Amino acid sequence: MNADYILIIYFTLISKRRKVKRTELAARAGVSTRTVSRCIDALTLAGVPVYSETGAEGGYYIPDDYVLSKAAFSAEEKARIINCIHAAKDSFQDDLCARILDKFSGLSYADPDYAIKSDTLVIDAAGWNSPIASSHKFALLAKAVDEKTTVRMTYTDRYEYDSERLFDPYCLVLKGGLWYVYGWCHRRDDFRLFKIARIKDISFTPDTFTRRPSDVYAKLRGDFSRDDLVRFTIEFDNLILPEIEEWLGADSIEDCGNAYRATAELFGGNILVGKLLSFGSSVTVLSPEPLREELVTETKRMLNKYI
Repeated sequence: MNADYILIIYFTLISKRRKVKRTELAARAGVSTRTVSRCIDALTLAGVPVYSETGAEGGYYIPDDYVLSKAAFSAEEKARIINCIHAAKDSFQDDLCARILDKFSGLSYADPDYAIKSDTLVIDAAGWNSPIASSHKFALLAKAVDEKTTVRMTYTDRYEYDSERLFDPYCLVLKGGLWYVYGWCHRRDDFRLFKIARIKDISFTPDTFTRRPSDVYAKLRGDFSRDDLVRFTIEFDNLILPEIEEWLGADSIEDCGNAYRATAELFGGNILVGKLLSFGSSVTVLSPEPLREELVTETKRMLNKYI
């Protein structure tokens, strides 16, 4: 009996955490149901607690309190391997990556508060003020991604315009400290990244979808419409130098003696205007002129509310 069959069945039972039919295990391992029975016997003899139940809802299962030892990999090694596999899996035409991820999912229980958690790398899915990990939108989108379910949502764009959309969510994305969802937008008939904070009135539809070939990594590398980006230069004093370094990066900053200057290219609109206004009189926008005019207009609107 091939040891590979036993390992495939072993890791399938660990990763599924439910009763698995013998026919499903046979299809997964590419063997007959009789071979599955022999593999189960071998696992039992090796001390693995495999149980079975008969009936329509029955099947083989490993108890929830059984966890594969993590001694083979450190937490950092596991996190790095999983990230690399996720990044590369779309480049392969077989299901090997999926099988590897199944095996790693059995190494430990997932922590619901963290996207990745190790001693040296932590990605916390929760914000300081409103924990996104427990939010309705985040949970609904995660479920829709997993079950390949089309959602209906109302989205507010950067111009504050609301539109209703049907959307096939492919994955959740954390970039620049903000959460996005990537997938196929029926309205635009194209792939889109939507900021989760701008999604409202979201709900499941009865429809499921088949994933189309896509490359979210190309989108994240900057494959955006250049019309949405604004290249700007600001001048500021040393009192807010740490804040500007955190926002734009130290490499974008130039020491001009009496003041500092920074040049960057970011998405424009209300988000950029609001960010610049948050620095008050400590920041002066030198260019471009349209951005300066937006700031003047918004400042006048604010002033009119108090006089």
